[in-house]
Amino acid sequence: MEFDKLMNYQKMVQERLRQEQQQDKKIDLLSIINQLTQGPKNMVQKEQVLVEAASRGIPEEEVHILIAKLISDNIIYEDSPGYLKKR
Repeated sequence: MEFDKLMNYQKMVQERLRQEQQQDKKIDLLSIINQLTQGPKNMVQKEQVLVEAASRGIPEEEVHILIAKLISDNIIYEDSPGYLKKR
């Protein structure tokens, strides 16, 4: 019984760590978007974000997933095809 409790606790800790790592990655990507955002419309090309993220070691597939999560979290949106904008 104690072993089961310990395993459940370990799973809970691992899940929390995964959530925190995912949150950190979203913050890193948002930081990249903030740095690249320019002009009066505060827009950035998605391709620029992909290039900058790749230079920082973030794989392209992961960037697409993170962008989708930031959009679903209502933090950014795709203003026009290929362009991201902060809310």
